[in-house]
Amino acid sequence: MPVPLLTTALIPLALAAQAAMTESPASGSTLRVADQRVATVAYRIARDGARFCPDQRPVTGLLLHHLADYGPADRAGMIARYRLDRGIGVLSVVAGSPAARAGLQAGDVILAINGRGVTPAPVDSERSARDALEDDLEDALTLGPAELRLRRVGTELTVTLSSERGCPARVRLARSAQVNGFATARQVVLTTALLAETQSDDELAVVIGHELAHVALRHPDRLIAQGVPRGLLRSFGRNAERVHQTEQEADRLGIRLGWAAGYDMRAAIPFWRRFYARYDGPQLFRTHPSLALRERLISGTLAELEAGAERPELGKGPLA
Repeated sequence: MPVPLLTTALIPLALAAQAAMTESPASGSTLRVADQRVATVAYRIARDGARFCPDQRPVTGLLLHHLADYGPADRAGMIARYRLDRGIGVLSVVAGSPAARAGLQAGDVILAINGRGVTPAPVDSERSARDALEDDLEDALTLGPAELRLRRVGTELTVTLSSERGCPARVRLARSAQVNGFATARQVVLTTALLAETQSDDELAVVIGHELAHVALRHPDRLIAQGVPRGLLRSFGRNAERVHQTEQEADRLGIRLGWAAGYDMRAAIPFWRRFYARYDGPQLFRTHPSLALRERLISGTLAELEAGAERPELGKGPLA
């Protein structure tokens, strides 16, 4: 069950889409600038916030893409340009990460992991091929460095990829005019419209930290186990109380994760004030904390961190 994290709304997408499709910047290895920005913030949070996460996994700084990520009209071009019919492609490599140190580059196609071939799945597989590859890669890296066979500009080569231990760090950027973000049991999805609402990497860290906290605390699985349904019914009674509890926990832990990565999490309150002013819905249907409660949660967490209380118990301290 996805955990929706933000109010949903529609805004024009032209600027966000234009940024998302920009070709590689002067530095870094990426096919799209916006994806690189999200991947970099997510990597830093996952790596540096590891001590706050009970479920640590291999972190590489590698962002992948699959033919299923693209609409039917774009797939022929992606095959011609990046040969995504051969395997899972490298979309971005975060500078200074294990993937960068291994020599991986945006545009590479992963053909095999430790000698086991990667078989491309049908494009209607709802991204399961990429997710399965990432599961296989995480399993291999848990045991030590992994040998990857790659296709790069018509040639094949082999590299050795190591990893760091960190929080779960699978973050996707979806091209959508819907201002939204959500977490599943294994990954986080942000829309380009939501990305366009962030005015700095500090604000982006607020959003990504909150979302990664849902995954780290296994909130989707917890809500399923509690019988919380999707849709409107989650906004009432005990269902709403359970969802509110996960949102408060994610706010607390998310601030700690961004703080550990060196972002200025004082940006959280101005960001949420601006966001609520634009998108806050009727109280009856809200599944997230009110702005006043959110400000108390954030202020209290920041005060604890500034006082030196890192609270490895994952943000379950009292409200400020």
